[in-house]
Amino acid sequence: MRAGTVAVASWLALMPGALVAQHTPVPLPGTEFRTLHSAVLDRDMELYVKLPRSYGDGTRTYPVLFTTDGNRSFPLYATTSLIYETPGEGNQEIVIVGIGYHVDDDPLLGLADWARWRTEDLTPERRPAVEASWTARLSGLEPDRPRIGVRTGGAPAFLRFIRTEVIPFIEANYRVSSADRGLAGYSYGGLFTLYALFHSPETFSRYFVGDPTVWDEVFEYEAAHAASHDDLPAHVAIVTMGARAPVQRLVDRLRSRRYPSLDLRVGVIEDEAHAAGMPGAISRGLRLLYDLK
Repeated sequence: MRAGTVAVASWLALMPGALVAQHTPVPLPGTEFRTLHSAVLDRDMELYVKLPRSYGDGTRTYPVLFTTDGNRSFPLYATTSLIYETPGEGNQEIVIVGIGYHVDDDPLLGLADWARWRTEDLTPERRPAVEASWTARLSGLEPDRPRIGVRTGGAPAFLRFIRTEVIPFIEANYRVSSADRGLAGYSYGGLFTLYALFHSPETFSRYFVGDPTVWDEVFEYEAAHAASHDDLPAHVAIVTMGARAPVQRLVDRLRSRRYPSLDLRVGVIEDEAHAAGMPGAISRGLRLLYDLK
């Protein structure tokens, strides 16, 4: 795959037959595709990089937003941020980095690969019931493959991978600001973003938490942070599908701390389902996170 395109050929298998026959990758404007071997995770990872419209015009640096679930979510972040780059008051250009996985070209097997890895990498604790549930669900997508169990609890290693491998790689190869890094995730990705917020708040200055899975441990992480810190210097945007009690409990807890440097913004999208609401949540999250118009 040449630089300047995103590896989306496998997505074409979901499109009408004429497109499938062509097998032509569809480029997204201003994007690049990179492969990075992770010593921390001991596997190859894929990075999808969207550059601002003006990137080639000078030497300026740009805010950077690292996003989980790059295989599925990167096009949403990339095209939405391009819309927000339309010249005008309140808009700005952002480098988007989608962190993804090397998956099978078959769309169903690729879906299973992605779901397996994200379940491990984005969850902070081992949960056997979750592992059994996902193993059963994914085995139906890959009956001809050897049964591979799904694991949970990989968030500590995944955060270390981002901190020690992804961020240095991106900062060495692209003009991005080390003082304006963001982290974004949806669903399990939102859970992971909360994990990073309470375990390594200095790594990022902006956090997008999209309709997160909120495990009980999140409140333990928050309490531990509050016990040892007087502040939480971060811009945090939380967007949910409807009013959700666990999320509201977390929001109330954070507001009660009265952290002087915490900028917490909350958006609620009514009458929308979790999966279908993802595009709208990303658009709302970017707007809240960067004060976009």
